[in-house]
Amino acid sequence: MYAGNRSGGQGSWDGGAAAGAEGPGPAGTLSPAPLFSPGAYERLALLLGALGLLGVGNNLLVLVLYAKFPRLRTPTHLLLVNISLSDLLLSLFGVAFPFVSCLRNGWVWDAVGCAWDGFSSSLFEKSSSHKCICIAF
Repeated sequence: MYAGNRSGGQGSWDGGAAAGAEGPGPAGTLSPAPLFSPGAYERLALLLGALGLLGVGNNLLVLVLYAKFPRLRTPTHLLLVNISLSDLLLSLFGVAFPFVSCLRNGWVWDAVGCAWDGFSSSLFEKSSSHKCICIAF
């Protein structure tokens, strides 16, 4: 298992040797070299943070307005609220893992975190996009 590049230094595999010293690590694991420069990770974190805040803010606004004004409670608006709820969950779960990883200059989650990130992002994205397609037709 890869010990990570959390400190910006060279990581190591479980064997104790430096990463790459005994050949490549197990299939499907991280490489020891960072993918981007530290400045690029900072810009990506800023972009992800801004998108996450906009997504959470806008979708919370839709949900609050729907709850506050009874005249908005129509079947069509209920479908839009459903889309807004799935987009809100996508903004929360789909941005959190990559945002923290960009702050740390690389993926910091284990295999379970990676699986949860992919599952939650796919689930909320698919539930949102399929409803949008139904509205268009």
